[in-house]
Amino acid sequence: MKSIFITGIAGMLGSNIAYLLRDKYPVSGVDLHEINIQKVNSYVFSAMDMEQIKQHLINNEVDTLIHCAALVNVDECEVNPEYANQINITLTQNLTQLCEELEIKLIFISTDAVFDGTDNFLYKESDTPNPISVYGKTKLEAENIVLAVNRNLVARTNIYGFNYREKSSFGEWIINSLISNIELNMFYDIFFSPILVNELAKIIDQCIENKITGLYHISSTGSISKYDIAVAIMEEFKLEGSINKVSMENFSFKAPRTKNMGLCNDKIRQVLGITIRTPEEGVKEFKRLYDIKYYEDLRKG
Repeated sequence: MKSIFITGIAGMLGSNIAYLLRDKYPVSGVDLHEINIQKVNSYVFSAMDMEQIKQHLINNEVDTLIHCAALVNVDECEVNPEYANQINITLTQNLTQLCEELEIKLIFISTDAVFDGTDNFLYKESDTPNPISVYGKTKLEAENIVLAVNRNLVARTNIYGFNYREKSSFGEWIINSLISNIELNMFYDIFFSPILVNELAKIIDQCIENKITGLYHISSTGSISKYDIAVAIMEEFKLEGSINKVSMENFSFKAPRTKNMGLCNDKIRQVLGITIRTPEEGVKEFKRLYDIKYYEDLRKG
């Protein structure tokens, strides 16, 4: 039986993968934050500690490492590029070398921020990356390190869903803001291809089963603006509130923002023979999971 080890296991993606796949695989992982999910062995220490990582990989007889840990705050990366390099590049390089030594498959979670967003089409894996932020640049460099090993997989994505920890994802933030009557400013000129974390976890499972390697965009089918998905969530959840339609041009950020982050997922759909929800269909599934209180089950572990 395959055994999975997850870096950043207390994060949104890591915890959902652990929770959803724990009955299929032995699952273990590391994070600076403690989690308690039944059947999952989680350890609290820095993923930078390669000696401890190596020992746990050996002890748990791991053959697949899913590397979710990263510095994902775009503005923080811009302000502190050295720290971003350490977490997003050096850590990935060390894990890649360790996995190669132990003959473990590495699945690296990357980002749509590797593109400059100046084009109007959905970006394919064959399109040339041109990141405009420190975050995007560090993730692209990490991709290249991971892909130098043939058995590895890089998944570019953009996720939302329910968190194990008491912090809000993009979707949860919209719901909580509307419930609290907080006025939202949402960009009509930033497009992306968000995928529900539950669906991404399922596809990662299929990638493990089918021994998929290389570079893939694992995203929703099609793209949507930040404004339109906020409105879709408001309508699907039957919430009242105020959502202002604004341009990113009227706001200043520490890090430059990519206008078009839309990804084309044709390659992964064809290789696995699957369908992937559109952003609008994803919102409906988000609501269904909310109604059955999936978030409570996740947090109970």
